[in-house]
Amino acid sequence: MRTVSEAAPPGARPLVGFSWDMTSEHERLAPFAERLAGDDRAFMVGPYARDAATVDEAVRFCEQHGLVPLLHTLDLDLCGLDPVDDELVKQLGDAVRRLGVSWVTTDLAMWTKDGESLVEALVPMPWIEDSVDYVVPRVERMQELLGVRVAVENSAYAYVVGDANPFVLQSEIARRADAFMVYDVGHHLIASEVSGIATDALMPDDFAWDRVVEGHLSGVTVLAADDGVTADDQHAAPIREELWLLARRHLPAATALRAMVAESEGIRGEDLVAKVGRMAAEVRIWRGEDR
Repeated sequence: MRTVSEAAPPGARPLVGFSWDMTSEHERLAPFAERLAGDDRAFMVGPYARDAATVDEAVRFCEQHGLVPLLHTLDLDLCGLDPVDDELVKQLGDAVRRLGVSWVTTDLAMWTKDGESLVEALVPMPWIEDSVDYVVPRVERMQELLGVRVAVENSAYAYVVGDANPFVLQSEIARRADAFMVYDVGHHLIASEVSGIATDALMPDDFAWDRVVEGHLSGVTVLAADDGVTADDQHAAPIREELWLLARRHLPAATALRAMVAESEGIRGEDLVAKVGRMAAEVRIWRGEDR
């Protein structure tokens, strides 16, 4: 099984990856696997730390179809109120070594409370300066236990608490913790919608693009409520043109990008093939290979 370091060393074209429903659904994807495979293709698995079965299935799936594994964690609690669970993080380190990944990704959010998962109801990091001082030592401790860097991801926000710039906070956390970053295009649009700040105005000039090793993209649903706008990313929803164009404007700056993932749980196999194909074409555009 190839690793990111082998398939997409620094400076090479980023891998084009996808996520998919968990273990029980992999067989449903088998008829489309040949059209999803290739030297530059990756599969992002999202297990809980103690879910060794899903990790084992991801290894089998990647080995069978020649895919490079990526790891997005569901209970690495960067911003939670519970103390860092050393044993849980060490178990996640077992998944790191089993998959051979060079980093793990997770949103800047509270993923657990009192040991219970909040994966369906994440509490994103507030937009306040004190968040940086709180999160940095947690990231540092997790990296020490994992043996690889954490790639901190700009989170999705159904609402905003605070008035600091979320991309400034993300960059400062990554720089101080010597961590990597994920740029999620849909989450960028969501932050813009709920804050009322235009997408390009929300992105600071000094965003730490040099630390962005992975990008994510999925559909976004925007809803107008009585008390304002709310939004959410929908992995099964189509990616509208606005999002592709947002990615085109910003991802050329991500010169350290190693993988770009189409998040795709819940969609049909034929739609996934089309989505990954469009992603591959867009990566070539971002890199200036298609003029």
